[in-house]
Amino acid sequence: MANLNSLLDPEHLHRIAPLPLMARTAVEGFLSGMHRSVFHGFGAEFLHYRTYTQGEDLKYVDWKLYARRDKVYTKVFEEETNMNVYLVVDCSGSMGYKGMSAACDKLRYCVMLAACFAYLASKQGDNVSLLSYADQVNTFLPPAHRGQQLHRLLLQLNNLKAGGSAHHERAFDFLETQTSTRGLVILLSDMLEGEHALPARLKRLRMMHCDCIAIQILDPEEINLPRHNGARFQDIENGGELLTNPATIADRYDLSMQQFLTATQQAFHREQVDFRMLTSSHNLGLALAAYLNRRELRC
Repeated sequence: MANLNSLLDPEHLHRIAPLPLMARTAVEGFLSGMHRSVFHGFGAEFLHYRTYTQGEDLKYVDWKLYARRDKVYTKVFEEETNMNVYLVVDCSGSMGYKGMSAACDKLRYCVMLAACFAYLASKQGDNVSLLSYADQVNTFLPPAHRGQQLHRLLLQLNNLKAGGSAHHERAFDFLETQTSTRGLVILLSDMLEGEHALPARLKRLRMMHCDCIAIQILDPEEINLPRHNGARFQDIENGGELLTNPATIADRYDLSMQQFLTATQQAFHREQVDFRMLTSSHNLGLALAAYLNRRELRC
C-alpha cells in the first residue's frame, strides 16, 4: 500500500501539471488499490437476487447468502437516474495561503480534490457542476454529463485564483436558484469565519432534497502555529498586519483554533451534514474514501 500512498500524496500530485492527467492518475490509482468494487451499491438501488451464471463478475455475489443456502446468487441493482453533483469551491484570499510544510496552497489542494470528485462523478454517469466564489460568484458551470463537460469543468478549475473576501451567503443564494432537482452538494472551503453561516446554508439545501458534504481544508501551520522568535502576520483578504512573537500568543491561538474547529464540526453534525476536516498535506485518498463510503451508505 506504500506505493499507493505515495501516489496519492499531494506533493506528488501537485507536480502533475495537466489537471485531467492528475485526476485520472489519482482516481484510477485509488480505485485499483481497493479490494472491492467501490461502485457496488454506489448510485444504484438493490432490486433482487438471481442465480449466478458462470462467467459473471464475482463482485456481485452475495457470499453471506451462499453460506446460508449453499447456492450462489448475485445481486441485481436498478440504476438510479443521473444525479446532479455540485462542486462548490471557496476562492477567497485566505485559500491562497501556503505554509512551509505544505506542497501547495489550500486552493490548489481544493482544485485537485474537486477534479477527482468530478472524474469520479463523471465515471459514475452523474451530471457535474462547478460553482466558485469569493465576494461574488466567479464561475458557474451548469450540471451536465455528455460531451466535453468534464473537460470544460477541469479547465475552469485550473484557472481558479484566490482573492477577495468570502461572501458565503451570496454564493449560496445563487446556488439555491440552480438546484431544482435531487442532487449532491460538495463544499470545499477553509470555512474561516463561516462556522455559523455555512452549516445553516447547507441545511437549507438539505431541505430542498440535496445531500451535502462539507470538506474543510486548512494548512498544517494554521492548526499548529509555528513557534518562531518573531513574525509578521498579514491578513490575505484585507491586508492588515500584526508583528508579534508567536511563542507569546501560541497558547491563546491554539485555544481559539480548537474552539473554531470544534464549533465548525459540531454545527455541521447538528445540521446532519457530512463533514470532514483535512489539511493541504493530507493524502487525497482519505477524502476519496470518505466520499465514496458516505455516498455508498446513502444508496
